Amino acid sequence: MNTTPRQHLQTVITGWPHLADMLDTHTAAPWPPAGRYTDYEQALLDAARPLGTVRELEVPAGQPPLNLDVVDTARTVTIALTETADRIASAVQRAPLSVDMGRGWSDQVHQQAALLAAKDAADPRRWPYDPTDPRRTAVFAAVWLQQRLDDPSPQDGPFRPLTTQQVERIARVAAEAARRIDTVLATARRRERLPMACPHCRKARLTVEGGDGQPPAVQCGACGWTRTTQETAA
Repeated sequence: MNTTPRQHLQTVITGWPHLADMLDTHTAAPWPPAGRYTDYEQALLDAARPLGTVRELEVPAGQPPLNLDVVDTARTVTIALTETADRIASAVQRAPLSVDMGRGWSDQVHQQAALLAAKDAADPRRWPYDPTDPRRTAVFAAVWLQQRLDDPSPQDGPFRPLTTQQVERIARVAAEAARRIDTVLATARRRERLPMACPHCRKARLTVEGGDGQPPAVQCGACGWTRTTQETAA
């Protein structure tokens, strides 16, 4: 089942608090799963032998004060979503109503029109262009873009309907933002080539897959030889 742009944006919204929690922690499992390829290679070689003894895989000691992967992901996703909201808003967000102040406040009709214009300008559904506005965050941008997707033919509000091209733009940015969030939170399955040949057939390099909460698995694309880290540690 295909994931919709709205679901991708929801991934950003629900994942953001966990991303913030990881700023000064390093709870995500290392990827690839071995701290050193030599350790993992030896474990695989031992697993290929019926009576082999497997050493535990080592994880590098010492971490920086901040998780730089998290910092980079948060910054990149924030820029991408807020800039996308800027572009979409510039095309679909109607300018605030304006009232000619020449007649002054003595005219009741004019007073009512001026109040309606002020209310329209302050509509909380509007996207904030001011770079100092505290609402210009990845989460607020994701929510705002969701609302535009949920209301393709707005009848009430300062917006025009989205075009097909605008929906496609949101979809592309949302998918990449969700992918980055999933990756840094170790909830997405990843794939990487290992710098070693298959210990079974010696014909092809191995590929490791994991990072989605399931045990990482190593497979040979030539002969299909497969092992998980659980099997190599058994």
